[in-house]
Order: sequence, then structure tokens, then C-alpha cells
Amino acid sequence: MKIYKKMLYPLMSLAMLVVVAGCTGMNYNPTLPTRSQAYTTTENNQRAPLLKQRQKPRRSPKEVEKPRRMSSLPHTPQVRGANPQTIVPNVSVLASHETKFNSNEKNRSANISLAAESINGKVVSPGEVFSFNEAVGPTIESRGYKEDIIFIDGEKHKGFGGGVCQVSTTLHGAAEEAGMTILERHDHSRPVGYAKPGDEAATSYGGIDFKFKNDKQYAVRINAGVTDGRVCVSLHSV
Repeated sequence: MKIYKKMLYPLMSLAMLVVVAGCTGMNYNPTLPTRSQAYTTTENNQRAPLLKQRQKPRRSPKEVEKPRRMSSLPHTPQVRGANPQTIVPNVSVLASHETKFNSNEKNRSANISLAAESINGKVVSPGEVFSFNEAVGPTIESRGYKEDIIFIDGEKHKGFGGGVCQVSTTLHGAAEEAGMTILERHDHSRPVGYAKPGDEAATSYGGIDFKFKNDKQYAVRINAGVTDGRVCVSLHSV
């Protein structure tokens, strides 16, 4: 046994020397990629073509489209050959005017109503001259007019048709506002309560009159009425 052990120890020592020599004889090359490096490099090489496909070419500043500037003004269609003065306004009411009176004065109220009815609905054609006296006619008893206060040379008198001048004065206010050409107008011989001097239109059949001319290129209709102690007159385009 002792001899066997003595022979075994040298053999084991020799084997260990061979193993150590083999291990120390291995060559390490740092240039070769490790497993993780090789995997990463291979993965990047596979992803590179996909990234190139996904990336879109950038536009140069010249190729970028500029937003179109929209005009803030509404488009107005042009009608060829149309004279602007011949176009009838979209709004039919050209002007309106009203004056107040005491509705408790029965005779005066009746005269005002009759005169307003006489001019209501009258149409004045382009270039036509409107005459209040011609439209209303004689303010006499046989036509339903009653006696009330009238002015003669600054003095108060009783006469048929007292109050009719308030209708002609109200019409004057609407006609002037509508841009009609006033051809004849008169103040009263003394102040009145429903209008100031310069805005009055005193009339007397067979004497002074109120006239205006329609200088528009379209017809004008007169609307007149009496309600709740007010005389209302308006001019409308036709």
C-alpha cells in the first residue's frame, strides 16, 4: 500500500501540471466580440433598414405651403349693366315721421283722419311731382270735413278742414327724410304745437300747397294713418 501511494502521488501531480499548462496556454483575443456585443451588433444591423424606411424626408423651407389669406370682406356680386340708382333698396321703408294731436278735439281729429285717408296708398312714380292739394282735394263740408281752428294772416278763425295741415306737415317730414326733392313748402302764419318753423307744411286748397318730386329711379308709395292721437306717415319703395 505504501508503495502504491508513493506511485500515485507523482501521477496526480503530473496531471495537475498538464491541466494548469493547458489553461495558461489559451489565447484571449480582445478584438473578437463578446456574445452580448455580437447580439447587439446583429440586432442593430437588422433594424437599420427599417429605420431608414420609416424616416420621411424633411421638406425644405421653400416647399412648405403657406396658408392662404382669406379676405374678411363679404363677396358682393356685380351686376353688369345695372345702374346703382335703379336698384330698389332691400328695405322697403325709406322713411317715416309722426306728429301728435289731441284726440279729444273731435272735429279736428275727423279732419286729420280724412286727409290721411286721402293720401294713404298713393304711388309717386319716378320723376313725378306729388301735390298735397291735388291728392286731398277741397276740404269742404260736402266731403265730410268739419269746422275747426284755422289761421288766416296770423289770426285764428273757424273754417272747414282745420287740422289738415298737420297731415301735410307730417308728410313733409317723411319726404325730406327719404331724400325727396321739396318743391313747395310754407310755414304757418303763426306757430303751431306739432312742428317748429322750417319743418311745417301749411296748405290751403286753391292757395298754398306742399309739393315734392320723386327723383329716385323707382316708385315710392305713401302710407298714412291715424292712431291714438298720432299722425303716422311713411314712404316705401315699390
